[in-house]
Amino acid sequence: WKYLGLIVNTSTVTPQKEELRTDIRTLHDVQKLVGDLQWIRSIVGITNEDLQPFLQLLHGTNPAQP
Repeated sequence: WKYLGLIVNTSTVTPQKEELRTDIRTLHDVQKLVGDLQWIRSIVGITNEDLQPFLQLLHGTNPAQP
């Protein structure tokens, strides 16, 4: 069964396959990408320093603008 992004079997627990969005054009796209990265960061070992370039892209006010 699936729970919080994990696939739980009788003997193993594995992360679900995640597909990251790569067509980034707007602030909203960056917000979705950063959300996906936040969700998988503990599984794949993404650090705060790794996320910093993406977090700087979040300094906008209109989600529909590039």
